[in-house]
Amino acid sequence: MDDAKRPLHENLTAATNVADALRNELRQLRIELSVSTRRVAAATGLNESDLDVLDLLARFGAQSPTSLARRLGIHPATMTGVLTRLEKSGWVVRRPDATDRRSVQVEPSGFDRLTALYRDANEGLDEIAAQLTPEAGEVILEYLGRVCAAVHAASIRLGADGPTR
Repeated sequence: MDDAKRPLHENLTAATNVADALRNELRQLRIELSVSTRRVAAATGLNESDLDVLDLLARFGAQSPTSLARRLGIHPATMTGVLTRLEKSGWVVRRPDATDRRSVQVEPSGFDRLTALYRDANEGLDEIAAQLTPEAGEVILEYLGRVCAAVHAASIRLGADGPTR
C-alpha cells in the first residue's frame, strides 16, 4: 500500500520511525567520530579542540583567532591558549593580517601529518560515496546540511540561555 492510501496515523508512525532511526544513526556516528578523534589526538599529542581548529583551517583557510573562537563556540582567551600550543608544536603559524596590521591570521602548517592518519577512513568514505547514485548523494547532502543547521541553531540557543541546572 502506498503512503497516499495508508491511514494518516500509519504515515505518522512511519515518519516517526524514520526520524528515530536517523537520529539514532547520527548519535552512533557522533560516538564513532568522537572515538576516532580521541585516537587521532592521542597519536599526535593533540587534544580534541586542537583537531577542531586544524579541521576548520584545512576546510576554510586562514582565519583570525576571534573567528576561530566564534566558530567553535569557545572563549577567545581559551583560543589563545589552543593557538599557542599549536604554534609551538608546528601545527599552525600566525601571520599579520594583510588588511589590518593589528590583527593576525592563523594558517595550518604541517597538516599533511594528519592526512596519513585519516587516510583509511577517507578511502572508506570514498568507496561508499562511489556506490551512491547522484540523486542519493544529493538527498544525503541536503539532509546532512539541514541536520548541521538545526544542530547549530539549537547550540546557539543553548549558548544564549547559559548553563542549565
